Amino acid sequence: MKTAPKFHLYVLDAVRLPSLAATGLDVQDLPGMEQIERPALVLLAPGQKAPEQLDLMAIELPADASPSAVRELIRIGMENVVLKQQMTQLEAEAHRRHRQFRELNRIGVALSAEKDIERLQSFILTTMRQLTHADGASLWLKMDEDSGPKLFLASSQNHSLDKSTYQAFKVPVNEKSVVGYTVSVGKSQIYDDAYNPPPGKPVGGKSFDAQFGYRTKSMLTVPMRDYHNDVVGAVQLINAKKRYETKLTIDNVGTEVVSFQPDDVEMIESIASQAAVALDNKSLLDSIQALFDGFVQASVTAIEQRDPSTAGHSGRVEGLTTRLARAINEIATGTYRNVHLGEDQLKELRYACLLHDFGKVGVREHILIKAKKLVPGQLEVIRARFEFIERSVQVKYATEKLEAMKADRNGSTIDEIDRRLTAELAQLNEWVNSIAAANEPTVMPEDKASMLEFLSQQTYYDISGNPHPMLEPQEFRFLSIRKGTLDPQERL
Repeated sequence: MKTAPKFHLYVLDAVRLPSLAATGLDVQDLPGMEQIERPALVLLAPGQKAPEQLDLMAIELPADASPSAVRELIRIGMENVVLKQQMTQLEAEAHRRHRQFRELNRIGVALSAEKDIERLQSFILTTMRQLTHADGASLWLKMDEDSGPKLFLASSQNHSLDKSTYQAFKVPVNEKSVVGYTVSVGKSQIYDDAYNPPPGKPVGGKSFDAQFGYRTKSMLTVPMRDYHNDVVGAVQLINAKKRYETKLTIDNVGTEVVSFQPDDVEMIESIASQAAVALDNKSLLDSIQALFDGFVQASVTAIEQRDPSTAGHSGRVEGLTTRLARAINEIATGTYRNVHLGEDQLKELRYACLLHDFGKVGVREHILIKAKKLVPGQLEVIRARFEFIERSVQVKYATEKLEAMKADRNGSTIDEIDRRLTAELAQLNEWVNSIAAANEPTVMPEDKASMLEFLSQQTYYDISGNPHPMLEPQEFRFLSIRKGTLDPQERL
């Protein structure tokens, strides 16, 4: 059974409502708006009009109504006023809930999108302060240490104190501090006065207030839970204010600070859970990023070890390219004035530069480290071959000289043989030097290309008298490379 509220009955002109006197009801003349006591009902005579602010709590009484009819009309009017007040309250509550729902959606999207950890933490605290009109807020993250779990002050805000006031520090997860107690029990704590906590709960804020000349009064501390429902930290809000923009001093705390409401707890718990998941996701992303950075550095090391002759090349390409990219961002005129690379794009570009030679990891060794056109050892084989050809030529001319001497020919014949021997040996030496020059990774002149083709068609005879080309087909193919050290098949 509900107790009906006491209504205050007001009239604009009691003289024009003579039937009221017979009802025995306590009726007062309508005072100024500030003096009206609620709930109230304003009784109007026929033709009278209530002030605009009182339309919803006014009824018109017929001039000829009996006292019993007047009583009934007043009763119905009071019920209507109560119903209208309830309707207004329900509409206000529905509007507040809708606003909170929109805010929670906006906050959830923002938490998911933010990648910078400092901006993310600041956004969490600012949002919670705005929704509750809290003067201060702090974010605590749980970490395991050898001496036991502790809470680390990751971020903090206070509208009435200088930003540099707060210093990062740790508190144990125990019942000696409000945040430690909250994380220990895993339940939200709401204090009307931090200096006078509920029985069995720790006092909050005294040491901080003594150090910075502040007065902590109302306090709301909420545990943060991740998607495993494990408590990973806490959010603490202090001093809910009547007006968000008010700056608190020790003198005005008593008049400006109000208690946090039960509805605030539900809303902040929801945001705290979203924040915990967002922070956990950011931590995982940072771990993945660190893992990938390690992979990139290991890959660069592997690339350079595979090809020591180009060590440092990937880093130089990265340094030059990213500096050029950042320079383009600063150009305000010309073709590149509308080109701008964001931080993510610059990071992608950096990785691309560092890994652009990653294919070297899978290239066969003899191709990867091929510094000359011929494979290692081939030039020595060619030199040995030409030394054999030189000895063969010397033997041939020595035999010819011996035959000339047996035939008792004159000295001019022997001189001619020596001259031809010297010329042929000089030609062989020139060919060897030309082959060595053609082996270098430079652009080949036409005359050397013709010489190589000529040598590939020339033959010499081994000890058994079998013919062989002065340049083998593979040797000719490698030496004929116009530029660089790889032929088309090796490049493929």
